[in-house]
Parts: sequence; C-alpha cells; structure tokens
Amino acid sequence: MRTRPKTLPPTLRDKRRYIAFQVVGERKLKTEEVRKALWSSFLTTLGTVGTARADPWLVEFDEDGQTGIIRADRRHVEEVRFALVLVRKVNGSRVIIRTLGVSGTIKRLRRKFLGDDP
Repeated sequence: MRTRPKTLPPTLRDKRRYIAFQVVGERKLKTEEVRKALWSSFLTTLGTVGTARADPWLVEFDEDGQTGIIRADRRHVEEVRFALVLVRKVNGSRVIIRTLGVSGTIKRLRRKFLGDDP
C-alpha cells in the first residue's frame, strides 16, 4: 500500500507574497519573453543563491493588458522588486516594469491592483 507524502501544516510553510506588475514598452510582449527576461534579471541581480532564497515565480501574465503576478518569499519581496526595476530590454524592445502592489493573496491582489471584480 502506497503512502502519501505528508503536507506541512500552514504554520510551518514558507510565507509568500504576490507582486502585481505592469510592463510598459514599445510593443506587446509574449509571456515567454517576459518570463525569460525576469529570470535573467533575477539571476543577474540576486545571484543563484539569492534567487533560490527569494523563490520568485511568474504566476501569470496577461498579454492583452501587459500585467502579471509574481510570487516570492515574503522576506525577499524588496529584492525581487529591485530586480524587476532593472529590466530595461526584452528581446531588443525597450521596456519599463512598474510594480503595482504587493499582497498576501492572489484574490486580494487582483481586486486591489489589477481591477478584477470578484
């Protein structure tokens, strides 16, 4: 009989924060282009160990609105925001990435910063 791996109770799990951002650029970007640019910026700015500690992850990116959500460890939110600001080019196109806000849940982030109604 196979046993399931036990999940950690909420009190022992790593706490995460969600960062809403907007890409302002010369053209509309694809999700994969944004993912590669963000990952490159995280590794360049934070280094391998810093990126592993911050645990950034692109949760979603809306290609029409050019907005997205990044998940990160709560202790490293400012470092992730700093790495976002340093992205200047994506696939040869000049861009600016604006942080719209930070929240503890995706639902609250969408409602408050991305204008999604529940």
